[in-house]
Amino acid sequence: MNTNPSYDLVIFDCDGVLVNSEPLANQVYVEMLAEHGFQVNAEEYLQKYSGAAIHKRLETTSQQLNWVPPADFYPVFNSRLAVLTEKELKPFPDIHALIESLSVPVCIASNGSRSEVILRLKIARLTQYFGEAIFSGLELPHPKPAPDVFLAAAQSFNIPPARCIVIEDSILGVTAGVRAGMRVYGHAAFTPVDSLREAGAIPFANMAELKTLIAQ
Repeated sequence: MNTNPSYDLVIFDCDGVLVNSEPLANQVYVEMLAEHGFQVNAEEYLQKYSGAAIHKRLETTSQQLNWVPPADFYPVFNSRLAVLTEKELKPFPDIHALIESLSVPVCIASNGSRSEVILRLKIARLTQYFGEAIFSGLELPHPKPAPDVFLAAAQSFNIPPARCIVIEDSILGVTAGVRAGMRVYGHAAFTPVDSLREAGAIPFANMAELKTLIAQ
């Protein structure tokens, strides 16, 4: 354990960092688009919309496809994703060991809703690490890529942004962390290493590597 780190708070994104939920959300989204007559590239959509709130995904997609989604798209999506999440959601390997190695407070800052984050933590057995320290961009005027959710987390702990590090996996999230004035590490699970680096993150391949990086 690093007992004298160069940071005082570690802020984790949830989807694509703590749990493998991004591919599940993308799977449901692409399947629903197909049911409405739109065949899209699933891998391309996973990279394109990683980290984006569902209403932003749908807003962009509907404009590009010149399509008006049905009124029940959101509730149907959320219902299907909840079922798939219960069945297939898993934490990333070594995430428990990483969190337990930290000697500073931790929290979550996500573009997902608070209820979504709580459910995913429960299924992945990560709840005990975070308690009530969950911040949702949907509860603020501007979600990621705006820095608001990260700044709100830092302010809650009364820690300057420069003393915070962010663990992200999407360009939206990395951009938000950089704009917040925080050091950002980028999980190259669904986003290319070069893209993460260009956005301002220190890329890493897995949680064991991240544990080594932030201990330096």
